[in-house]
Amino acid sequence: MNATLKKVIAEFLGTFTYLLAIAGAAASESPFRGLTAALTLGLMILSLGGISGGHFNPAVSIYFFAKKTISFGTLVAFVAAQLVGAFFGTAAGLALWEKTIQPFSAGNQVNTPIFLGEVVATAGLIFIIGTLVNNKQSNLVWIGVASWFFVASSFTVTNAFANPAVSFGWMFNGISTGSTSSIIIAQLAGLVVAILLLIITGASTAKKAPAKQEAPKFVPAPIVAAPAAAASSPVAAKPAAAKPAAAKKPVAKKAPAKAAAPKVAAAKTVAKKPAAKKPAAKAEVKK
Repeated sequence: MNATLKKVIAEFLGTFTYLLAIAGAAASESPFRGLTAALTLGLMILSLGGISGGHFNPAVSIYFFAKKTISFGTLVAFVAAQLVGAFFGTAAGLALWEKTIQPFSAGNQVNTPIFLGEVVATAGLIFIIGTLVNNKQSNLVWIGVASWFFVASSFTVTNAFANPAVSFGWMFNGISTGSTSSIIIAQLAGLVVAILLLIITGASTAKKAPAKQEAPKFVPAPIVAAPAAAASSPVAAKPAAAKPAAAKKPVAKKAPAKAAAPKVAAAKTVAKKPAAKKPAAKAEVKK
């Protein structure tokens, strides 16, 4: 199967499952809706992130397109898969509780708290993802995203959509088209805020950090050469002192050659004894 097609399918499945959990929890009026949505999204990122990156959110895909991590064609394919997955996920979640999708309605009920809440929720989401990815901590994204959604759902009026696909899917569950448009605008504004924060804090350029960390890899070369330079040190002088000790042993072998000299002296002593007999001959003449 084509690699791009695999990624598109992964984005569809992840978004579908996420919206199914949100719609199902809302239909059941569960008090744990925020926790349900957060854990579902985190698990989808953990399981499918290795295939597509685990976006499941047009705002996230736009961010990675801005970083030139994905192409424009991939962005379009991802967003399409996310919107389709959101529609079917919402329908499936409602069907679990014998409910059906709602017809579109007009009007716009978005007020300032709703708008600002979506700006903050989306900005926080993108900032967390951008910081973790840029600092080579992609393995922690699923935890960071799940934690943020759980926290943000408690202080926003909308329970932290922070996702244009969720807003699109919720349009089939009673939210008016005007409200959906305003919420999506707030989410895109949050995306811009997050990018600015990443630039201001320097987190967007954290990719250069590994290049600086590679410098210590070249340190071992000077360390290997250091012992050669240290050969003149007092520590290196100890092995040099051992060489004269080995040189003394051959000198000791030459001692027997010097011991032969007394033999020559003994020969001279023997030669002197015949010379002492001449006085005896003179004594006979006197007689």
